[in-house]
Order: sequence, then structure tokens, then C-alpha cells
Amino acid sequence: MTKVLNFKNKLMISLVRFLQIKKIFNFMFENQSGILLINKPINWTSNDVIKKLKSNFNIKKIGHAGTLDPLAKGLLPVLINKGTKYFDHFLNFRKTYIAEITFGFSTDTFDLEGAIINRSNGIPKNSEEIKLKLGEFIGDIKQKPPIYSALKKDGKKLYEYARENRSVEIKARKVNVNDIKIISWNSPKLRVSIECSSGFYVRSFANDLGIILKSFAVLSELERVQYGDFNIKNSIDIENTDHIEQHIISLDNLFINNQSLVLSDFDEKRYFLGNTFSDEKLPKNLLKLEDIKIYNNDNRFLGLLTFDKTKNFWKPKNIIR
Repeated sequence: MTKVLNFKNKLMISLVRFLQIKKIFNFMFENQSGILLINKPINWTSNDVIKKLKSNFNIKKIGHAGTLDPLAKGLLPVLINKGTKYFDHFLNFRKTYIAEITFGFSTDTFDLEGAIINRSNGIPKNSEEIKLKLGEFIGDIKQKPPIYSALKKDGKKLYEYARENRSVEIKARKVNVNDIKIISWNSPKLRVSIECSSGFYVRSFANDLGIILKSFAVLSELERVQYGDFNIKNSIDIENTDHIEQHIISLDNLFINNQSLVLSDFDEKRYFLGNTFSDEKLPKNLLKLEDIKIYNNDNRFLGLLTFDKTKNFWKPKNIIR
């Protein structure tokens, strides 16, 4: 009987400790906003990452920037709580990928998930032959997204048309590629690094490269290693989120090169109330073409100020309380 009581007491103590720790975590994430850099593994959807973080840490608001396909791995920025106001700022960030492209066949999805629809014995002879063609993908180019994508046409996702075997016109979109470098060529596999804008589909690039080299090709591996100023080296494994609170990055890291302004206690209150600021009362050296980072006297990031040219004043933007 004594042993049973001791076991029950130990179990109760463990349960209480667990609930206390959970309560601390819940409080912590209710009161913190920022960015988590997650290293998404293969065979996880980007939404799987969000679901796990939300359930494990009871985060009220959470979302990711820049979807990665299930077969892709690498850097997935996750925004928590007030950080979700900053999604739009990721749209202009450039991304760097390490891609493996396999020549000799193509699929309907442009990667290894799809059904093989074409085969070819025409494999590029060497890396120099490939390098000559890579230049055609540098700069501002028009790219047609894959039909197996979440882009919408007439309110319907493209992959839904594909699953219904319905043909649909897909218009090419303007994207930008800053650089493509060959890492290795081990026929029929090519490894490259690609620095590109948002909206660029590496799957489409693989398919187009195969065609331009008079062959067929698919994307066989993909890893995102850079997103704006954020690098994969600073990410954490979704399977090992111990001390995750130590990895929350302040939102002002999105604006490393922007000017900053420290507000007085009085102006801090005005800022939180959404009051505007006269241009004459702020420092003359502020650049009106970009948002200004706002801090209080304790050096806490409060949000942004943006200039309204039509009314000639500064107004609060993306306030973080």
C-alpha cells in the first residue's frame, strides 16, 4: 500500500511540474513576438511545422514565410504572434537554394513525386555545355509556374485542375535570378546554387533547363539555405525544440539596413495610440523612401514609422506592443 501511495505521489508531483512548465511556456509565447528559423526536413509540409509548433507551445498566432514543398528541405522562417504582421516584408527578400537536377526524364510535377511522361538518352556531355545555357536564366526572365502548384487561376488552385486532368492556360510571370553556379556535375546529376527572387520555381527551372539542353530533366533534391539575411546555419531542427525561446529573433532583424529612431516616453504613448508625427518634429536626416525602425528608451523594438507623402507626415506601422 505504501509503495502504491509513493508512486501516486511521485506521479502527482511530476504532473504538477509538467503543468507548471507548460504554463510558463504558454505565458512566454503569449508575450513574445518574433521569428523562428526552422530547418524543415524532407517529407514534412510547411504546414506540418506550424501545427507542431502551435500544439507544443500553444502559440496564439503563427505562420510561415515562403512555402517549401514536402520533398524540399531547409530554411523556413516562422513568424509568431505580432510577428505575423510582417509577412509582407518577406516578399522582397531574395532566396538561395541548393538544387540537384537529374537529366534523362521528365515528370508531370517537374520533380520526383510525379509520373514520368518523357524519357531521353540525350544527356549533356559536360558541365561546360550546361554552363553556356545557364546564362539564359540570369536576370529578369519570364517563367511559367508548374501546374502542380498552389497558385490560383479563376479562384481555383492549379493543382486542382491537374488532378481533374483539365488543361488550363498558365501565363509566364516575371521573376529575377541573380546568380546560378554549378557546384558539381556527375552525369546525369547536376548540383547548382541559385540566388533568386520570390516567385521563382526551381522545379520549372529544372524542367526548362532540360528542354533548352535538348533533353529532359527533373528536380531531384532541393534545399533552401538563405532567405534575405537569414541563413540555414542559424536555424533549429523541428525535431529538437529544447530551449526554443532562446532562438526567437527580434523582428527588427528584418530591417538591418533601415534607419532607426528612439522615442521619448511621451512619444511612445502617442505611437501606441496610432498618432501621426509631423515631419518638422523629427530628425531631418530620416529617409522618407523607407520605413523607420522605432525603439523606446529601453531599446525595445516597437514597430515602424512610414512616411505618407500625400499628407506629409509619419504614421505608425506594424506596432508591436
